[in-house]
Amino acid sequence: MLSYLKKSAIPVVISILLTILASLFYLSNNSTAIEIIQRLEAIPYDIRLNLSTPIAPDNIPPIVIVDIDENSLKTQGRWPWSRKKMAQLVEKIYSSAPAVIALDIVQAEAEENLISRLDKELQSVDKKLPDWLNEFKDEVDADSVFANTIKNKEVVLGYPFHKTLLTQSGKLPQTSIVNDINSTDFLTAIHMRGYSANLNSFTNNAAGSGFFSINPDRDGNVRRAPIVAVYNDQIYPSLALEAARLYLLEDTIKLHSEEVGSAKTVTHISLGKTQIPTDAQGQILIPYLGKRHHFNTISANELLQSNKLFTELENAIVLIGTSAIGLADLRPTPLEASFPGVEIQANILHGLLHPETIAYVPDWSEGATVLLLALLCLLMITLYPSLQPLQLIISGIVLLLLTFGLNYWLWAYQQINLPVILSLFLTMSISSVFVIYDLFVENKGRKRIHDMFGQYVPRDHINKLIENPKQITTHGAKREMTVLFSDIRNFTSLSENLTTRELKTFLNQYLTPITKIIFDNQGTIDKYVGDMVMAFWGAPIIDPHHAQQAVKSALEMQNKIDEMQADFSQMGIKNVTAGIGLNTGEMNVGDMGSDYRRAYTVLGDAVNLGARLEGLTKFYGVKILVSEDTKAQCPDIVFRYIDNVRVKGKQDAIKIYEPLMMKDKLTEPLVKQFETHEKSFEYYLQGDWEVASKLFEQQFQEAGGILYQLYIERINSFSGKTPEGWDGVFTHLSK
Repeated sequence: MLSYLKKSAIPVVISILLTILASLFYLSNNSTAIEIIQRLEAIPYDIRLNLSTPIAPDNIPPIVIVDIDENSLKTQGRWPWSRKKMAQLVEKIYSSAPAVIALDIVQAEAEENLISRLDKELQSVDKKLPDWLNEFKDEVDADSVFANTIKNKEVVLGYPFHKTLLTQSGKLPQTSIVNDINSTDFLTAIHMRGYSANLNSFTNNAAGSGFFSINPDRDGNVRRAPIVAVYNDQIYPSLALEAARLYLLEDTIKLHSEEVGSAKTVTHISLGKTQIPTDAQGQILIPYLGKRHHFNTISANELLQSNKLFTELENAIVLIGTSAIGLADLRPTPLEASFPGVEIQANILHGLLHPETIAYVPDWSEGATVLLLALLCLLMITLYPSLQPLQLIISGIVLLLLTFGLNYWLWAYQQINLPVILSLFLTMSISSVFVIYDLFVENKGRKRIHDMFGQYVPRDHINKLIENPKQITTHGAKREMTVLFSDIRNFTSLSENLTTRELKTFLNQYLTPITKIIFDNQGTIDKYVGDMVMAFWGAPIIDPHHAQQAVKSALEMQNKIDEMQADFSQMGIKNVTAGIGLNTGEMNVGDMGSDYRRAYTVLGDAVNLGARLEGLTKFYGVKILVSEDTKAQCPDIVFRYIDNVRVKGKQDAIKIYEPLMMKDKLTEPLVKQFETHEKSFEYYLQGDWEVASKLFEQQFQEAGGILYQLYIERINSFSGKTPEGWDGVFTHLSK
């Protein structure tokens, strides 16, 4: 053995040094080192999770999801629904005697009272609302209906906290968490800076409220969730934790902490006798039980349309949420790239009620990890010097499997989450050192590698693949693309007088040429939802001109709709118009879905912004809206500036534009018209209201339309004074 060790002195010394460096790196408090380890640990974590699922949920208590899905939106109407409909949904659920109802949605904005709206309309034409109508004002108020509906029911309302956004809207509830901390300044739990809570009347009438904010890891995947958070020196529970509290009939939630230096770190949460382990920030690793549809799910549409009682809701905890793509509550997870947020909440809730399923990091994890590194090193430098290269490779693989297997057993069966990536890297590194030493330094295995791989993969072919990677792929990827959303205006009212056959004929006649235009411009159809068309450019074929192709398609689509008006009139449908929104940005694209249904689709904030822009076309009275990122990539198209806006759900403002035509179709009169348009907005942004108003009025008289009238009204609302902090940004509060 000594002769073997002497022969392999160099790899033995390197192995010991690697073990010392790995231990020091792991024990380092350096933020960069900690972040690197956390990101690398995500790899074995995801593997363990996928290997251990699916797991059958414990149905005591049953957890049922009421899903506001695509079919619900198509049948019941687009989001947001009226509070009366939400009240009706809660009543339908409550009639089946659930234990707790939790809403994974926030209702932060008041719904306009119908009679108040009628009063405003009558005042605008110098008419007075009849006194007898005022008597019914409270009865038809949708917010009051919802508030009264949830009163005296076990209903938990959800709301988002914001880590960076300072927004404070709605009313935060009285916290149900008790603790012995004098000040939260040194508490290591996540501190929030803002919130968007529910309306005061909703919060006051609810049995409880909890936040549903979950921040993904650096790679975008949701693996852990905070169950407590700090705001303004108060500690608040998450939606799942508050729902668990109500189900367990506990009055309070106890937060436990301990001093570590000058800080107070969270150790665990108590719900009566139930102990829930957390990390120092009050987070848990989400104990996923499986992919989407793992919990019993009922469509909201089915509940609203049915008169029967749903026995599966009896004594259940019911979560109301959405899986509809357009409502942007789909999250990337280790199990699926598109996972409904409400099902994440269901997994968290199941874990809180069954804390034995939650994996945790024990206090002795650091010592155990360093000891494992030392034992692996000792085993390898003792065993490896006597092995041949092929034996080294096999031994390294076996050690990797044994190390990961032990870690997996602790995680899956003991719920102990020990770091493993450094152990795996050390095993691979030391194994590689010995293999390289034998194969290259001693020159014993060069021909072996050539013979082993040369017959399968020609080197010239490998070089060509590296230099010219394939452009077409259906695998998941992140890349810059352009997305388009198109929607017929007032489609519901247009289709009310059509039979099912006539509606089908109309949609076919409308969608066929629209689809052809998209295909002719190298676009990909993502989906049809009734009259809505979603398409994208830049995948699966990489197209450097994706933005211009998309805008060109939008212009051609509008021209085609104009050409088809005569055909639509023969069908008894007049004035068919569509709004189109486009945005360019980084998106996740790939083959996504479940084992039952998959689709090649795009996800991401850039996609959501495209949908928001489509919704804004009606507000500005234009047919097409694009973001400034899209405009920047379309040098051959004429645009006119529309506004600088901040859309709901986004903190940063963006400039939006209306594409008008290709530059080769531009005429001198149009050039002058556009120059006047641009001057109007220059004065508007400078705060020169008098000049801007005159120019807007002139253009309104010449061209009409909503846009200039909107700006005239906006300027009038300023009463000649520049608003404080004026930057020209207009905030849209609705989706």
